[in-house]
Amino acid sequence: MPPRGLKSFLKKSAPAKLVGTGKYRGFALLSQCKKTSTKLKGLTKRLSNRVWSSGALPSIAKRADARPGGHWSGKKGGLKRGAKVDAQLTRLMNAGPAALKKATHVFRLTKMVLSGLAARGLEPVMAQRAVASQAHRLGTAADFVCLDKKANKLVIVELKCGFDHGITAPTVSGKGKPCTMSGPLRKASDCVLHRHLAQLAVTRELFVREKPTLAKIGDLGLDQDVDGLLMYARDGGVEFHALSDWWAKRAPKLLDALK
Repeated sequence: MPPRGLKSFLKKSAPAKLVGTGKYRGFALLSQCKKTSTKLKGLTKRLSNRVWSSGALPSIAKRADARPGGHWSGKKGGLKRGAKVDAQLTRLMNAGPAALKKATHVFRLTKMVLSGLAARGLEPVMAQRAVASQAHRLGTAADFVCLDKKANKLVIVELKCGFDHGITAPTVSGKGKPCTMSGPLRKASDCVLHRHLAQLAVTRELFVREKPTLAKIGDLGLDQDVDGLLMYARDGGVEFHALSDWWAKRAPKLLDALK
């Protein structure tokens, strides 16, 4: 069970808020819990422009967005399903443990995510917790903040729905050569898995830079070390990739590369 007051504190201490709709949807910086006029750039677009290569994903990796059947058939069916699953998980997790136990009519992938987290000993604390950096004018959200009950520490979880094939297949240049990322990730191949780990590394880095937040976490009896975990939810099951020291150590320089 998460310490009493942890969830409410994480909500109140968030440095940014998601505002707007459609193509104008994004994060705005908060000051004393009030929205400011400072709009923040999104993480994925920044990574795409500054770190990812210009190579093309191989066809096997593009099958990550293959259309599932049933209600989700049709153009961009996989993306629509992922958005619905994310929204449902956010509602359930932020409503609290009682809502999770009583929930009915949940999507199959939603059940798989909750079961997968439980099997790994992770208890959801909240979903879509905003993180930001005013210096980098960057904002994003941690999909889930979970409590690792055995290690007594928080874990930032990045969820991806689908991506059934080719997550380690590198992008290819016009000459047919595999591509690597740039900047502090120049030793990493540019593939779906590494793109998602880069997102997770920056999200976690933004969170751990909130020194008052870490101090409060310690006051509540938790270890101030925060882990990162990438989770894939697919029709065939769930798959986890822990954020290794290699990624965590490069996260500060990666964040600076996004200015």
